[in-house]
Amino acid sequence: MDLVIANEGWPRLGENRVDSKKGVQRREEATLTIVTTARSEMRRMLREKVPIAQIARRLGVSRQTIYNWKKAEEEGVPRRGKPRRKSKLDPFRGYLESRLERFDVPAEVLFREIVEKGFTGGITILREQVARIKAIHVQRVVDRFETEPGRQAQVDFAHCGTIRHQGRTVRLSLIVVVLGYSRTIWARFLVTQRQEALMESLEEAFRAFGGVPRELLFDNLKQVVATPRTQDQELVLQPSFLSFAEHWGFQTLACPVYWPRAKGKVERSIQYLKKSFLEGREFATLDDLNAQLRAWLAEVANRRIHGTTRVRPVDRWEEEHRAMLPLGAIPAFPSTTVEDRLADHDGRISWKGVRYSVDPGILGGRRGVPVQVHLGTDRVLRIYHEGVLVGEHGIRPKGSPPVDDPRHAALRRILRQRPSLRRPHGKSPRFDQVPPEAEGSFLPPAPQVQVPELSAYEGRL
Repeated sequence: MDLVIANEGWPRLGENRVDSKKGVQRREEATLTIVTTARSEMRRMLREKVPIAQIARRLGVSRQTIYNWKKAEEEGVPRRGKPRRKSKLDPFRGYLESRLERFDVPAEVLFREIVEKGFTGGITILREQVARIKAIHVQRVVDRFETEPGRQAQVDFAHCGTIRHQGRTVRLSLIVVVLGYSRTIWARFLVTQRQEALMESLEEAFRAFGGVPRELLFDNLKQVVATPRTQDQELVLQPSFLSFAEHWGFQTLACPVYWPRAKGKVERSIQYLKKSFLEGREFATLDDLNAQLRAWLAEVANRRIHGTTRVRPVDRWEEEHRAMLPLGAIPAFPSTTVEDRLADHDGRISWKGVRYSVDPGILGGRRGVPVQVHLGTDRVLRIYHEGVLVGEHGIRPKGSPPVDDPRHAALRRILRQRPSLRRPHGKSPRFDQVPPEAEGSFLPPAPQVQVPELSAYEGRL
């Protein structure tokens, strides 16, 4: 009989409790369970090309046992025990295991899939087999994860088709933030999922909430996670997002890989928004769509009786708000993007299709002056030269005319009026010209030329 082991693939949300009878490790708060057989774990590690010795150490068996299991898998050797009756599902057992090992697919969906592959049995025996496989392979929530006020918010993006925006067809995205205790929803439609857009949206949500949750739970978004947590690797966050989290004081949690149910609150909220708000809605622009969304959240979504808590989110709001980290005087995160640029001879830099002025006093040289550009979540562009702020501008849309600070423009006019003391361009030689009558001239005297009278030539004609 295979060993049954429990693997920790969830964020550390609470204390663990081990149920020795079932060989399952449970959590007091999150109660997320990941159960798998030793053989399926062996198969996974072999696919990842983990050495045999390392697999044996992890599973607590000898290397010979791993070799025997591997040989049995390759040759299809049946396990010891009483012979099992043949089933119509036998030809499809491998397919079912491969599907359920990574995904929580319903039995009805699997039934349609294997019928197309030739299955002639009924759905009842399939449901029984799916239940057995899920008990081994599928990560499932055994109890609903509830949080105390102010503790956690769940965050995720969703794709919502395309719209026309600024003359182009672009992908429409939805970002949703759900407070775990009250189920209060904050959401915005965006046309980008870049990291700076995520940070700007979170700051906007914090200011709308009037506080910061102590934890933010994400899927393994690449904007947040550099390396997902595995059995052999700790979670590694993107450095810029880690700085953002430290600036606001919240802890970042990431779901286990391929486990969307760990953030079920935000997943259900996304589906609710898509079906109850966006489906069939008419709007003119992105700003119009977001204005309608803000009104709908305030008047409908956060005032409905929630299906799980049986309480309106607005009725739990005060308790949630008091428990969150206070905003105080925390300023906007200083920069989400840092890039190097060259300030041209006209005292400007180019950023996203728009030219912005810098202090012309730093200019010099033919190839421009290196500067560092910081874009903050407050949508302000700050330009530094050798650590000194030399320009600060609000972001303008691509294609806008040049953006000038009046002080920079005035200083440029003054500098243009100063005479240039530099050598002229080119490679002309330098020399001095001294007048002949100058004292001490080193030039020879000019020759004297005699001019005869015309009568001297008359006899010759």
